[in-house]
Amino acid sequence: YITVDNRLFTSNIFQLHARFDNIDGIVVGSKVRLSGVNIGTVKSISLEPENFYALIIMDFYKEFNFPDDTEASVQLESLLGGSYISIIPGGSDVILLNDQEILYTQGSTSLLNLMLKFANTN
Repeated sequence: YITVDNRLFTSNIFQLHARFDNIDGIVVGSKVRLSGVNIGTVKSISLEPENFYALIIMDFYKEFNFPDDTEASVQLESLLGGSYISIIPGGSDVILLNDQEILYTQGSTSLLNLMLKFANTN
């Protein structure tokens, strides 16, 4: 018996995109999580030449009702590397539709920069 992931054949993939100033550790296929649960993956990454922001398109396993003030942030998976996109739903009554943009984003922070900030406060 062969098991098949039905998500591979669905044409109803729900997509959202977001712009980030820094996506260190994010690659095509990186996980998208909500409350620590995998809810999607990064489908594509491109650089916008007019403003040098990274544009990420995310595929979600099913359609979610994300408010339009939802936030997407780049989070470090572990100290050994790897990152994922964390989705934090907002409280708005207006819902994001397929292929719309998450406007509130927070890029990745370099671990080295964080350590240097702590070192300089002493």
